[in-house]
Amino acid sequence: MDLIYPEGYGEALSGGEREHQYNRIKDRILRKGQKLSQFKEYLQLAKNDLPPSTGFGIERLTRFICGLSRVEDASLFPKIPGKMCI
Repeated sequence: MDLIYPEGYGEALSGGEREHQYNRIKDRILRKGQKLSQFKEYLQLAKNDLPPSTGFGIERLTRFICGLSRVEDASLFPKIPGKMCI
């Protein structure tokens, strides 16, 4: 299930859960043709019992409440490709 904000603001939260099981993460990386070495730190976390997690975007809620046009405007340190944001 997904919770969608009205008036075109998009997704508030999702019922989806991020993969957290080491073997499944490893298999997906290999299926996509990527190298395990690229994900060494993440795989180490997963091997040591990465907890299951889901997401709720506080920036998305702030954007909706404040009527902002971009989610980046609701984040203190937004991640914008190609732009230094700090």
